[in-house]
Amino acid sequence: MTSHVVFITAGEWPAQKGLLVSQVLETARALQSKGYTSSWLAAIPLLSRVKRLVLRDHDLQWLQAECQRAGIVFECCTIPVTLGSPWSMPIRRWWHRRVARYALNGPVTQVAAGVATILHARSYYAAEIGLLLRTLIGAQFPDRQVVSSFDMRSFLGPESPMGHGIFGAVNYGFIKMLEFDLVRGSDVAFLPVHVGRRQYKEETGLDIAHAPIQGLDREPGWRADFELRWVRRRIGYSGSVGQWHDPVLLRQIFDLFPLFHPQLASKPIEAFAGLDCELYRQTELPAYYDGLLALVIPGLARVEGYYRTLQMRCNLFSTKAAEALSRGVPLIVSSELEELADFVRSHECGIVVELRNGRPSLPAGLDLDSPAFWKRLTANAMLVGASFERKVVIGVYERAWQTALERWHGHADHLQKDQA
Repeated sequence: MTSHVVFITAGEWPAQKGLLVSQVLETARALQSKGYTSSWLAAIPLLSRVKRLVLRDHDLQWLQAECQRAGIVFECCTIPVTLGSPWSMPIRRWWHRRVARYALNGPVTQVAAGVATILHARSYYAAEIGLLLRTLIGAQFPDRQVVSSFDMRSFLGPESPMGHGIFGAVNYGFIKMLEFDLVRGSDVAFLPVHVGRRQYKEETGLDIAHAPIQGLDREPGWRADFELRWVRRRIGYSGSVGQWHDPVLLRQIFDLFPLFHPQLASKPIEAFAGLDCELYRQTELPAYYDGLLALVIPGLARVEGYYRTLQMRCNLFSTKAAEALSRGVPLIVSSELEELADFVRSHECGIVVELRNGRPSLPAGLDLDSPAFWKRLTANAMLVGASFERKVVIGVYERAWQTALERWHGHADHLQKDQA
């Protein structure tokens, strides 16, 4: 059956070197190559648009051109606040209704008769827009098959207090109520962390499907060049630091590997003084990872309070971890990142650094100067990293969408029998 996938994002700016390019644009391109049609509805924060206008940033124009070249219908509109802001809750639903009505009458939802529509929403506010849009489409086109797909990415609740302090803590309960409504209302919801999925099932009785974070594609015949990696001996870090990752802890972990050269895919900042830093476009990331012996994911040195503990232990499986593993790069992770640490230990695809009183230390008995040791970690990362390839993760989505469409058909058939 032919399907049209509408990607919905809200509260995020689509930067050329940001996650929306890898997790939305590249996914849409991959689905197009499999016979799907796709479109993208982006609800962009007002302050982000103003900031980019002042800075003369051309990200949006670049994205529009890329979508046009790929045959992806792209529409954007403005919303007043960013994702997770406490100030968004009172006006959120009113504004999301406006966005849904805008999308209903726009080109992103226009499909031919008999074509199923998948509303695939990235994160919470996008999912609410998706549910409202599903209702509007159902009222206007009752025979159209529409599936609401909620790609949670992570739990938004603990992120609000971490980013907005006491106001975020007050907002926590409202976000959890919204979360419950979104998971219950969606035809399928996805989450990349097993610990969080189990916890949510016990709390609510609702099932959330597991979908790994998408990494990078592997070219036909590609294999990791371990000999080159060993000669260069580079260990890396990708992304920003601050709220989720401590730059001091990152440097302390680098210091545990004095025979290796740090190379960061990050913006040069004062905390990285003296380190080799460079920002990479999405198309340049495979070459960056292919040159690394390992990637560091530090987390926070001191995890204090309920929200930070919840975030570090139950709610974090880094996109950069998925990208690195998909290119066969072992991970060096903090023991506080429970999901990642358990993954690395069980698959022997990296090193878990123990934190004691906020300082990192290596497990005893590691022979860091042994090529055989690193070659084994690389082989294991290659093996397990295949599950993070984009085509594999897309297959997870497709199977869940197909099941949801079959449920839709069953419900429609049941209604017809009742009416007869």
